[in-house]
Amino acid sequence: MLKFLLWGSLWLAFFLQAAAEQPLKFLMPDYPPYSYQISGQNHGLGYEAVAAIMADIQQPFFVQLVPHFGYAISDMQRERADGFFLATESAERNKVAEFSAAVLTIEWTWVWLKQHSNLDPDSTHFQQNAQVSAQSNSNIHSWLKAQNYQVTAGTTDIRGLLNLLNRKRVDAILLPELTVRTLIAQQDIDANLYSFQQEMRLPFAIYINKNYLKKHPDFMKKLNAAIHRYQMRAAIISGS
Repeated sequence: MLKFLLWGSLWLAFFLQAAAEQPLKFLMPDYPPYSYQISGQNHGLGYEAVAAIMADIQQPFFVQLVPHFGYAISDMQRERADGFFLATESAERNKVAEFSAAVLTIEWTWVWLKQHSNLDPDSTHFQQNAQVSAQSNSNIHSWLKAQNYQVTAGTTDIRGLLNLLNRKRVDAILLPELTVRTLIAQQDIDANLYSFQQEMRLPFAIYINKNYLKKHPDFMKKLNAAIHRYQMRAAIISGS
């Protein structure tokens, strides 16, 4: 009987350890400079931050690169993904996943050709008349529609969005400033050809599937604590 209990305890311990070490499956968008791949290797400010946070809580994970989060909700509902990063918050996403503490801050920024000097994103005329666009299936695209901007079809690929502007198919685009500046540099375009104006700053964070949290009810607390420690380390490094 004692031998049976001993083996039972060992198997239980092994099972619990194996369960604890099950890797999280994350979706990650092609969204330079925050997340992208080079020769199959993950890179980016957001990826590196998440990797550091997961290392802090000793949580293994793997990543599936996606062009956008358009089907993230579907994958979460079908439990094909445990989470996605980095993302801004929306009511639709909050139905199926929980938004973490902010990992980074992102700046949604208007970009237009400088030759169109009459454009003013702060004006009512701009909102009612300018043809604008953003990445399809994104929170930015949804926000533009909700605010009654004159939204034209965007591109599912963030890298193609700048082409709409350069070919004058739209008057302005809205996307993160670091992203558009990265795309401009990658395409070897003179940044002085464009005007930039920040629209808003938002938390950029990790979404965790609510179905996953039902099975791991303490995970979000651990994750947010690790994010806080990451922010503290980043502040020390930056000297702020």
